[in-house]
Amino acid sequence: MRVAVLVKQVPAPAELRLEHGRLVRDGVPLEVSAYCRRANAKAVELAGSDGEVVVFTMGPPDADDALREMLACGASRGVHLCDRAFAGADTLATARALAAAIRADGPFDLVLAGLNSLDADTGQVGPEVAELLGLPFAAGVRDLEVDGHAFRARLETDDGYCSVEGPLPAVLSTAERLCDPSKAPPDACAQVDPGRIRCVTAADIGLRADECGEAGSPTFVGPVRVEESTRLARRASTAAEAVDLLDEMGALDAASAELTGTVASTAGDGPEVWCFLEPAEADHGYELLGEAAALAASMGGSVTGVTPKPVPAGLGRRGADRVLVIPAIHPEQWAAALAAAAAASLPWALLVEGTRTGRALASSVAARNGWGLTGDAIGLELSAAGRLIAWKPAFGGRLVAPIESRSPVQLATVRPGVLPRRLPRASFRPVVEVLPPPGRCRVVVTGTDKLDGGVRELLRAPAVVGVGTGVDPADYPLLEPLRAALGGAPLAATRKVTDCGWLPRSRQVGLTGHSIAPRLYVPVGSGGRFNHTVGGRKAKVVLALNNDPGSAMFEQADVGLVGDWRELVPELAGELAGRVTEWQVGPADGVAG
Repeated sequence: MRVAVLVKQVPAPAELRLEHGRLVRDGVPLEVSAYCRRANAKAVELAGSDGEVVVFTMGPPDADDALREMLACGASRGVHLCDRAFAGADTLATARALAAAIRADGPFDLVLAGLNSLDADTGQVGPEVAELLGLPFAAGVRDLEVDGHAFRARLETDDGYCSVEGPLPAVLSTAERLCDPSKAPPDACAQVDPGRIRCVTAADIGLRADECGEAGSPTFVGPVRVEESTRLARRASTAAEAVDLLDEMGALDAASAELTGTVASTAGDGPEVWCFLEPAEADHGYELLGEAAALAASMGGSVTGVTPKPVPAGLGRRGADRVLVIPAIHPEQWAAALAAAAAASLPWALLVEGTRTGRALASSVAARNGWGLTGDAIGLELSAAGRLIAWKPAFGGRLVAPIESRSPVQLATVRPGVLPRRLPRASFRPVVEVLPPPGRCRVVVTGTDKLDGGVRELLRAPAVVGVGTGVDPADYPLLEPLRAALGGAPLAATRKVTDCGWLPRSRQVGLTGHSIAPRLYVPVGSGGRFNHTVGGRKAKVVLALNNDPGSAMFEQADVGLVGDWRELVPELAGELAGRVTEWQVGPADGVAG
C-alpha cells in the first residue's frame, strides 16, 4: 500500500508566551503539528513492511527537519516543496502545490493529513487537496480500517461520532486520538540519510508562477493585530468579595450582552449574501443569518439561505429572503450542490458555520471554484472598498488578522458562538426553491452516535463552568449549586479530563478543542496550561478556583479564589443567589415565518 502524508511545521504551542500583553515569537522552536504526527504514524502502520509512505511538506529549507523526523519514525521517503515561488501561499495555493506534487509522485492508495495545523487551525488544506485530486474526503478520523478497495472510518464530530465508508484512493484527515503520534529524538533524526529527501520546485511539478505562492493565492492578509492580555489577575479573599468584583465587571448581567438589536430588513436589489445552514445547527445558523442580514442591509442587498432538508422553521424572521433546498442527505452531495449553485449565481459572499462539516464543505467549494476562503473567522465587516473583511485568529487566538479575498465570491467559515445574537424581525416567509439533485455520493454516512446533546449550549452559553483534573469526576455533582446559580451553566473540560474519559471529547475547550465566548467562565481545578486557556480567551470575565496559590490559572483569570473548591462552590452559589440577572438568551428559535 502506498500512502502519502502531508505534514507542517508550526511554532511549538507550549513555548508561546505573552510578555506585557504581547506575543513573544523570537526563539520559539518549530515542531511538526500534533495532528500531522498522527497522520504519519497511522500511514506507517497501514503501509506495513511491504508498502511505502511518502511524506510531503512545503516550506523554507529548514522545513526538511519535519521530514527527517517523520522518516526516523518509519516513513520511506520525503518530498520537500522548497521554492521562493511558494512563498506567501494561502491554503488554496498550498493545496494546489501539494496536490501537484502528490500527482507527480503517485498514484497513491491513500492520502493522510492532520485535521488542522495548530498555528492556523483552519482544516482547509486536506479537503482542498482532495477536491483538486478529484478524490473523496473524510475529516477527523478516529478509527480506520482499509482494504485494497475501500475504507471504513469513525469520524469525530462536534457532538459525538459518525461512521462512514468510501472507495480508495481517498484523502482523510486524522483526529488527535486516532493513534500515538510519531516522535523521534534529535539523534535519530540526524542519522536520516539526506538522499531520502527530494526537493522539488514549482517547475518540477508543472506549476506556473501565477499558480503558486502569493501570486496564486485568492486571499491576502492585512496588518496582523496582537491580542493583548486583558486579564486583571486580581485575588479575592472571600466568595462575597469575588462576587462583588464580578458584579463590578458586568459579568453577572449576562442578558445585557446576549441580544444585539433586531435582524435587519433586507430583500434589496444589491449584493447577495449566501449562508449554508447545516440541518442540525439551526440555532447557530440563525446567528449566521442575522450577521448576513446586517452585511446585506448595509449594501442594499439580500440574503439567501442554503440548506438540506428539512428546512428549519423561522428562516425568514432570522434573515433569509430566499431559501435554496438541497435534495440530498450526505455532506459530499451538499458541497457539490452548493458549489454548482454558487458558481451559477456568483453571490457577493458565502458564509458557513465553522463546524467539522462546515469547514470541509466550504473548503471543497472553494477548491472546486478557485475562490478564496477564510477559515474560522471571529468577526466580519465591510472594507472601505465594499469587500468582505474576515477577522481570523491564529496561534490560539493570540494573533488576529484581517483577511480579504480577490475572488468574485468571498467565502468564510465562522467560529460558532462568536457572532452577536439578534431578535427575530417581523414575520416574513422567504421564497423557497429546490436545487437540482446532486450526483452520486462516494463517502456514505452509515451511522451516527450523538454522545453529547448539550455541546451546542456550551458554545453559546452566557456562563460556563470548566473542570480540570483537580476535580474528581465523582465530585461533579457538587458543582450543581454553582451551575444552577449561573442559570444551568454547562460543563467544559481540559484535554486531560477528556483523555481520562471523565467527560466527552466534545466538552474539551482549548487549542485542540472548542473556543468559547461566555460572559463568565469559571475554571475549577485547572492548572492554567496554554493549550486550555486559549479556548477561553474570548470570555468576558474569568473567575478561577484553585487550591494552589501559585497556579498559572490565576494569571489567566480576572478574579482568583484560593482554597478547596468543595468549600468555595457552595459559598459562591449562595452569594450569587439573587445577584445574577436573567440568563435567558431571548425567545425560542422555532418561531414561524
